[in-house]
Amino acid sequence: MIDGSSSRDMQIALLAGGMGKRLGIDAPKCLLKIGNSTLLDICVERLIKDGFREKDFIMLLGYKHEMVREHVMDGARYGIRMRYSVDPDNNIGWGKGKAFKHALLNHTIDSSKRTLVTFPDDILLEDGVYARFMQDHIEAVSRHGVYASIALVDKVEYPYGTAELDANNNITRFVEKPMLNIPTSIGLYAFEPEVYTIIDEHVDMSSPKAIELESVIFPILAGRGLLHGFLIDHRSWLPINTLKEYEKAIKALVNRIK
Repeated sequence: MIDGSSSRDMQIALLAGGMGKRLGIDAPKCLLKIGNSTLLDICVERLIKDGFREKDFIMLLGYKHEMVREHVMDGARYGIRMRYSVDPDNNIGWGKGKAFKHALLNHTIDSSKRTLVTFPDDILLEDGVYARFMQDHIEAVSRHGVYASIALVDKVEYPYGTAELDANNNITRFVEKPMLNIPTSIGLYAFEPEVYTIIDEHVDMSSPKAIELESVIFPILAGRGLLHGFLIDHRSWLPINTLKEYEKAIKALVNRIK
């Protein structure tokens, strides 16, 4: 569990504006069911278990936000306080950068606080991972002066078959869906208040294009040496973007319960 004194001035931001289109559902992806719980339920309950119950929880919503608000209400079902920032144009993707800046402009997110940012649409199996991530971030801030941290799996499955060719383009080796030793972001971040200034400067709300934190803000932080990485085992992360991954997640959680 995270040290309460070191996390006193922090808030939790849940970015849950995405659709479940690739999964064939006409609803926010965070409401996808795993057993008797939704992906959102699983995420919030793990955060509470890791010691974040007393923090301010903020949801950044977009597509069919009414469904999420009806499910969560004020957060009492979890024993927490939940507030909301809703993208005005909720059927068109703003990107996470605009969603975050909108939440800052309407003061739903407190720009003076440290923020744990997560996406309740994948599953982390490792117990205590949120607390360990935040503790690692706090130590990196103290030791290295970083502004932000991102959680990374140590390797990732490449979704295609790969080949090695000789000089005549004959295939000498073929591997279906190899594991690549490339640290890969899983959508779990920690921000110091200084990040908000960078978001304010570099996210143009009038731009017709979606603006993502990952494509605009993180490269700036990395270029300045202000971005820290936290590695976890790839077997602890269950992305859910396809029906096959959804079925895999259901089986994985059922096996953990047995």
